[in-house]
Amino acid sequence: MKTGLFIEGGRPLPPVLAAFFNRAGYQLVPLQLAQDTWPFLVKSAAALLLMLPDSSQGMFLLSGQLWHRYLLDEAPECQVLFASYQAVSHPNHLDILELPTAPTNWIAQAFPVGEMKNLPPVEGMDLQEKLHRFFAGHGDDSIVAVLSRIRLVVQMASREQQRMNTPYPEIFQELVAPAQLDKKWAEWRNRWINYYPLFENTPIAVKLHSIARAATQVEDWMMTGGRDEESLVNGTILRILNDIRKELQQIEKQYVVQKLSYPYR
Repeated sequence: MKTGLFIEGGRPLPPVLAAFFNRAGYQLVPLQLAQDTWPFLVKSAAALLLMLPDSSQGMFLLSGQLWHRYLLDEAPECQVLFASYQAVSHPNHLDILELPTAPTNWIAQAFPVGEMKNLPPVEGMDLQEKLHRFFAGHGDDSIVAVLSRIRLVVQMASREQQRMNTPYPEIFQELVAPAQLDKKWAEWRNRWINYYPLFENTPIAVKLHSIARAATQVEDWMMTGGRDEESLVNGTILRILNDIRKELQQIEKQYVVQKLSYPYR
């Protein structure tokens, strides 16, 4: 029996859908994105099933674009399959309400990721577009640009303290305090918390969780305007900011700069 992975998308897998795949020779196994082994499981799986739309966060979200991009890079022979309660015609889409009349060889006829010409036109909010807005902002600077301005202040303060042996109280008064790091951080954080929970069931979830954990480590320092000398002098703040920036740049390079070829419509 072949292994098919599935992502629930905010709702449990319907028993009738599991039974349908079982009759077709597939055992459906939930993909746990919180586990480090999930990329290896995807590469060895015959198919990945997405329950669309994802109903988390009180919205109907579409993760197909992001998963399609990930699979193109990592497992182009894998079949990405879509199941929904919408009447959508597409070789890789299965209408759950029509399961009694669905052909048992439906999976065999579906295209692997590398051969798909488009995605099924399921109704919902496209997370690929949301990710573009996350990085581009709403007419403001991108989330990476806001973080870079914060990092520049920290980097300049660190270099001056280490190379010039300037006392930190002097650096704070002349550089750190005027930069108003608390306001800059609040701007970054507000944009962050409004967006990142939307991507819980996407291939970038693990990276976003890593960024969230790192951000909590500098939260107090930022919101007190960078007054704590030790955290800056020992390099902790700059190291964490570098890690966050690196993760964001990797996401942007793969999913934003490298635009997708196959839209939903």
